[in-house]
Amino acid sequence: MFNKSIVIDNFNIQNHSKPYLIAEISGNHDNEIDRAKKLILAAKENGFDAVKIQYFTANDMTLDISEGDFIVKSGLWKDRSLFELYEQGATPKEWLPILFDYAKEIGITLFSSVFSHEGLCILEELGCPAYKIASFEAMDLDLIEAAAKTQKPVIISTGIIDKVGIEEVLDTCKKVRNRNIGLMHCISNYPAPYDKFNLATITDMQQSFDIPIGLSDHSTDEICSLIAIANGASMIEKHITVSQKDGAIDSEFSLPISLMKEFTDKLRNGFATIGKVDYSNSSPRKNFRSLYAVKDIPKGRLITSDMIRSIRPGHGLPPKNKNKVLKCSAKQNINAGTPLDWSLLCQTLKN
Repeated sequence: MFNKSIVIDNFNIQNHSKPYLIAEISGNHDNEIDRAKKLILAAKENGFDAVKIQYFTANDMTLDISEGDFIVKSGLWKDRSLFELYEQGATPKEWLPILFDYAKEIGITLFSSVFSHEGLCILEELGCPAYKIASFEAMDLDLIEAAAKTQKPVIISTGIIDKVGIEEVLDTCKKVRNRNIGLMHCISNYPAPYDKFNLATITDMQQSFDIPIGLSDHSTDEICSLIAIANGASMIEKHITVSQKDGAIDSEFSLPISLMKEFTDKLRNGFATIGKVDYSNSSPRKNFRSLYAVKDIPKGRLITSDMIRSIRPGHGLPPKNKNKVLKCSAKQNINAGTPLDWSLLCQTLKN
């Protein structure tokens, strides 16, 4: 039913293929449009394939209440109200055409997470090429259906839904005949500890759903992304920031500009090491062991075991031929240190 690959701006996204590297700005623009543009440019210059923003208003996300359920109880944002956090992290509506135009100008894909029907309409007017559904919206099937109705690629994070929940999400997309769906394995902790990632889930998701599976990586380095790629992940999403110490809302667990190139290089080099199944020998033959004369052997002398040895380098006969060589005599004088070859041995006894 679903496509095995999705295409965003001519990039083919498929499991066990070159991974699609997404730089997530989130609220790390810190309410400065020049800072947002700086991050988009840095993503382009440092090897990311796309930049993702999050378009919402605080009212799209929660209520303006500063007590009870609306106060963060632990973690990075402890004791702050949800409304305050979303106000700080929001990307202003008036920025959207500017950011989309800027990304197009410098040659990098820009797309957005969507959090409301109103936001979706605004992004559609701007030609947003794909949509992301965040983990905390993955249970909002009405929103997912609306995004899927655009028939554009929709990538859904799975940080708070189980396998049954994923099936419900996919059934919703099937209902509107959108075949361009991807999933992101995600741990919704900020930052996420290594022992919570359970990256083996990526392989199970590939086998269970047969669509592009990626990783939304909220760790503080590249380890989880590399392992995800080794498991065939088709997409990697990483939060980016100018500096981890600049006070932006997500900076503490985000990738700073100074480490972006190292990050993307490691991921691409890591993917290159996977290669293909290949049992052929790629090492130079000179590094192998082979049969050499270890003493002078006169012409006509029967070869004995004290005359030859299996040693490096590998210019002589393979060691597996030793017993055959011991049934031969020297066809000519053979000096010590000579790599053995059938042309040096008595042909009648070779077999």
